[in-house]
Amino acid sequence: MTKKELVEKFKNEMPEFSGTEEEKEIKTALYIYIELGKMKSFDERYYFGNSKMVRQAEKEALSDSSNPDKIAGKRKILCITMTHLYKAILADFGIESEIITEMTERNTIDHMTNIIELKNGKRILADAQLDMYRVQTGLSLAHFGCESEYDTEVIAPEELTRMLIELGYINSKDDYRDKKVEEVRKRIQGLSVNEAVEIILNSPEIYEGAKLSGVEAYKYYYSTLKTLIPGEFRKNVCQFICSKKEKEVPDYSFGLYTTDRRREGEIHTYLYSKKEGRLLRCDLDKLVELEDQGLKIGKNDVERPVKTLKKAMKAFRTKQKESGDETR
Repeated sequence: MTKKELVEKFKNEMPEFSGTEEEKEIKTALYIYIELGKMKSFDERYYFGNSKMVRQAEKEALSDSSNPDKIAGKRKILCITMTHLYKAILADFGIESEIITEMTERNTIDHMTNIIELKNGKRILADAQLDMYRVQTGLSLAHFGCESEYDTEVIAPEELTRMLIELGYINSKDDYRDKKVEEVRKRIQGLSVNEAVEIILNSPEIYEGAKLSGVEAYKYYYSTLKTLIPGEFRKNVCQFICSKKEKEVPDYSFGLYTTDRRREGEIHTYLYSKKEGRLLRCDLDKLVELEDQGLKIGKNDVERPVKTLKKAMKAFRTKQKESGDETR
């Protein structure tokens, strides 16, 4: 699909908006923001890959950034390409925008985002790439009309919700997945972290309608677990990257494990199933078997997210050997 075809699709499917010229302009930009968020996925090479993969993905994105047709035809994007595509499409709807580039201390690109420039001079921050996992799961938006360090307007959550209802993103404020996530909270009160995570990951409110691709799935579960068990999340819940070599680009996925201070040494592990679109329990024996079959767990063996897991897997292998099972 070319940029022109994408613009025509949006023009044909976009509702007729009510309100002032300013409101119509914002709703048009928001509609495009939502639709792009549904269509695109963050490039796993940049988020999950090693330094070589990161450089390759960034190089391609910088090359593509001057060619909106090429970006429109790809599913995988970076913030670099998403901001340029969004800017190009907004321009075809008569909406001006600016691309803001944030740099690292090493003078490399850290992040890119858009600022919409309304005809009345108001400016609105719109970070379509950061909101993709939220759009794809029906969560409330966090990066459109939000507070920023730039001279931009803030859209009140109630006003943004009214706009999203008119766009058809939700039918009412109760339709946000945020509410479904909160319903799970009461079922995990007083439980151990292992028990709580088991219930969270097996709750239909969490996984139904949230069949995502790699990076968006990773971000969604990271955000959900951090929201529901904030006190335990960083201490006893670790998400990790895993991959299997397929041709030049690995097939990336992710998993997580939990540890329980009440039961020292007990570890629960899960892997994301692309087929099921959710995290499923994967005990250590199966994880060890998958590693033997070529699954690479973590970017390296010493990074924090896999250090404890690798130690547990090593202990499992030793126990299997001592028991006389030489298959491991």
